[in-house]
Amino acid sequence: MTKVRSVLSTQASQMRLTAILTISLLGAIAPFSVAQQIAEAPVVAMIAPVDLPALADSTALPDSPGATLTSSSSSTPDDSADSDGQNTTPARPTVLPRVKLVPADRTAPPQTATDKIVMGLRESVTPFSVLGWFFSAGWSHLIDSTPNYGRNSEAFAKRLGAAAALSSSRNIFNDSVLGPMFHQDTRYYQLGKEHDFIHRAVYAGTRPLIGKTDGGRTIPNYALLLATAGSSGLTVTYYPERNQSGGQVAKTFGTSLGGAAVGALINEFGGDIIQSLHLTRNK
Repeated sequence: MTKVRSVLSTQASQMRLTAILTISLLGAIAPFSVAQQIAEAPVVAMIAPVDLPALADSTALPDSPGATLTSSSSSTPDDSADSDGQNTTPARPTVLPRVKLVPADRTAPPQTATDKIVMGLRESVTPFSVLGWFFSAGWSHLIDSTPNYGRNSEAFAKRLGAAAALSSSRNIFNDSVLGPMFHQDTRYYQLGKEHDFIHRAVYAGTRPLIGKTDGGRTIPNYALLLATAGSSGLTVTYYPERNQSGGQVAKTFGTSLGGAAVGALINEFGGDIIQSLHLTRNK
């Protein structure tokens, strides 16, 4: 009977964790409605119109639609001026410089080093980040994977703390430290519905590897790659001893990059999912 109770207790615990993970995953897309409200708030400024640079290669993935700011003098009279020479092209609203997600119908203003530092600190404690901690810790606890703290409630608490430390250190390294150091724009620019699903999915999935400079030039994503390596290396200070080997650090690096790709996919398609579920009002 004792053995049966133990098995039933374990199954009940796994069912509760599965429910928590499901709720966390569904809730993970909710912050995108908040990001949309931020982008549409009265404090949103207006900037000069932009020109979209043509792709040199039809297979290339544009890193930021509408993010390359150009001089208004490059506009042609046919599409931007009336008969009196007045500029009539509607200006596109811009997100705040410390907002991480740039929707497809918005443009991004230049960032200062201070903007990047503040953005990294804020991104470490957003509701989306916290949900990510719970999902990561819950999944690790459910399948008893790295970090191997065990299967009891104390082990879950340790996993949650480890997930928070790993995620926060990566965000701070990426946005607040390495972004300014490499003059890199670490924001995520949505492609939006003007592009097909496959194009958007490939674009989002490759953002952990492909980055852009403050000037819009495409480069390897040095900031995120080094930030992921640094945060993975720090795990040897708080992971169990069995998870402190070089192989385990490499595994953490790989899974962290995978998590970053999943986060980019949510950034790209989260708003569409919310709209399809009628969680936001259609204008």
